[in-house]
Amino acid sequence: MVENEKKARRFIKFIDPKKKQNTLNIKIISKIRDLNFNDLFEPCESGNHIGLLSDSGCPGIADPGSDVVLSAHLRNIEIKPIIGPSSIIMAMMSSGLNGQSFSFNGYLPIKEKQLTDKIRFYERKSKIENQTQIFIETPYRNNKLLSKLIKTLSPKSMLCVASNINLQNQLIITKEVFLWKKTKIDINKQPTIFIFNC
Repeated sequence: MVENEKKARRFIKFIDPKKKQNTLNIKIISKIRDLNFNDLFEPCESGNHIGLLSDSGCPGIADPGSDVVLSAHLRNIEIKPIIGPSSIIMAMMSSGLNGQSFSFNGYLPIKEKQLTDKIRFYERKSKIENQTQIFIETPYRNNKLLSKLIKTLSPKSMLCVASNINLQNQLIITKEVFLWKKTKIDINKQPTIFIFNC
């Protein structure tokens, strides 16, 4: 099971060049809800292995596929996780912020008032629970979200922006919000993780 067949085939060819592509039985995750789960897990029940391959490298973490894994559990099928890189975990590791208690919150609302309210809600939560808050955004809205975080968060809150993790143009910066007001960066259309702690 994969997110994108073309990318999956390219990756499999990279790690196992001798694997014959026509022997692969690939199902697309986005279409899993339309599949008969009994048919999907039939190979496992016959003693064969199946895999869930993620574009992000870490299936089920900010990524589709959890329904498939849960369904496997409910059928008493053994799960063996093999981790690939997770930008969320790598950003958290490199942020310097509290890694003992953190929450991944996915996407924030798009509408202005709801966005402001949600940022304030998570900032209160961070202060009360000493919990680091982690977010992602659609890359073309990154600059807008960064600007909103800088305007909304308390000046002394710590904010990390982690873009293009492990690429040559990687940018990972953590500093207080009042210092972000003096910082100019362009993260438009760059895969980015936003993290803050108060």
